[in-house]
Amino acid sequence: IYIRAYAILSALVFLSMTFFTYNKLSEYLAIRSAIESNKNAIVTLRDAVQEERLAYDAEKESFDATNEQISNRLEIIFPATDNYTELTRQFDAYEEELNTRGTTFEISSIDFRAPISNGNFSILPVRMNIRSSQENFTKFLHLIETSGSLSEQVRLMDITSIRLSFTESDELSSSGQIISFSVQLNAYFQKTN
Repeated sequence: IYIRAYAILSALVFLSMTFFTYNKLSEYLAIRSAIESNKNAIVTLRDAVQEERLAYDAEKESFDATNEQISNRLEIIFPATDNYTELTRQFDAYEEELNTRGTTFEISSIDFRAPISNGNFSILPVRMNIRSSQENFTKFLHLIETSGSLSEQVRLMDITSIRLSFTESDELSSSGQIISFSVQLNAYFQKTN
């Protein structure tokens, strides 16, 4: 009886140990497989990071040049100060470009008002009196409409009011009427503290 009981007890212990060992071995093999997968994933990610770093370093010079170009253009389009001197130069250059033989574009006065702070930006009010052909009047409106574009590099502005008067011109037979107009603009710049 003792031998039988001992044999049954030994068989139960053996079966329990076999079952426990099988479960733990399966768990161990699953964890080991997961660790190997993670090691492979880490190596793959490390290689991908290295490739991305090399690609970034290869393009960094180009990115820096583009960034500097955009910063320079933004300084023109949305300057840090009212910079009315540079704005006057832009208007003068535009007048010189448009005022050619056969077409008229003459700025007779530019009046800058005191800057106004408005939320995240400031406004420089500008009043101008201009004498122009119809074609150049349209070009001037287009200039204001496209101001603020990175490609045009014209300071960000908008028209708040415009007053027109038309006159016939003897000097411009091909262009037709001369438009004398008074325009009030807002030229924008970064908020001053």
